[in-house]
Amino acid sequence: MLKTLLKVTKKNRNRLFLIYLGALFLINPLFAQVVSPFNNLPVKDTASDYSFVVSGHFHGASTNASTFPAATLLANIDSLNAIQPLFLMSLGDMFIDVNDTYISHYKNNLFNKLKMPLFNAVGNHDLAGNLYENRYGKTFFFFSHRSELFIVLNTEMNDGSIKEEQLKLFLNAMDTALGNTIKNVFIFSHRPVWAESIDKYNKLFSDNTRTTIGSNNFNEVIKPLLNKISKTKNVFWISGSMGGMAPASFFYDKEAETKVTFMQTAIRDLPRDAMLQISVKGGNVSMNGISLTGQKLEPIEHYNMDYWNKTVAPEQAFNFRLLPYLTKQMLINHVFWFGFFSCLILIFTLTFIRKRWRRKK
Repeated sequence: MLKTLLKVTKKNRNRLFLIYLGALFLINPLFAQVVSPFNNLPVKDTASDYSFVVSGHFHGASTNASTFPAATLLANIDSLNAIQPLFLMSLGDMFIDVNDTYISHYKNNLFNKLKMPLFNAVGNHDLAGNLYENRYGKTFFFFSHRSELFIVLNTEMNDGSIKEEQLKLFLNAMDTALGNTIKNVFIFSHRPVWAESIDKYNKLFSDNTRTTIGSNNFNEVIKPLLNKISKTKNVFWISGSMGGMAPASFFYDKEAETKVTFMQTAIRDLPRDAMLQISVKGGNVSMNGISLTGQKLEPIEHYNMDYWNKTVAPEQAFNFRLLPYLTKQMLINHVFWFGFFSCLILIFTLTFIRKRWRRKK
């Protein structure tokens, strides 16, 4: 019986080996081809040097009521395609709202016109309602390409803390990063959760999305992992929650303690709009800005702490024609009505207490 089994196994060893590889391919996402959920284009295997493009706030200005992406982005699709990047990474708030109209307009005017796969590290606007995950799937994942590991996080979960299933994924990604083939680790998120926990960054992004209650778990959980991995790998954490009053489309700082390069980049349909191109040549990383408006850009390292502390963003004139739209947005927002009725209850309570006090008096 044993001899018969050995003969069968030997005879079918090639077939069994293929079955094993297939199972490995399905179980381990690092062996699988990574495909964009937005335009169904795969990340192509490259035997040579490559680049990818990164930016946040594809919806542009917070007052964009058009249901289309930022005009500066739409005007540069051909230029982005000409670069032939490996992929385009959106750093959240790709949509200002998510409904069938937005999805249709984005699909026809952005997704289908891009010739590279598009991915997104979700922001708070992307997750309005339940449509995003139903249409586009997982909001946190990681994959590798050549000597680089790419980690995409959902910083809207757990109010900016990396916990539970997402923490498990992050830990798995960190284990993968320790492999000998990985030289550079890129972490993509919408919120700069690191900025809330490292004091010197705390006041730089005052108008970005922040942890609502208390603090996130960056210092306690994530920072020690970064300290460990950055001893042997280059680590870049790039976020995309930048308000319209930011002085530039880039922020760059290589933090001394963690040895991690922390960055922010976003477009807001403003003259300063630019996107970040990251090139990898033989495992060495370089960066440059791509202006979407023709403005001259400095080297990325120029947009550092000193620049942000000294530079004031040019004031933008208020567009009074948007008042009807802004009023409508306010009235349909549940937060407004929560505050409104809370004020009514407070006024009623104070009035009641005052009357009772007068009666006793």
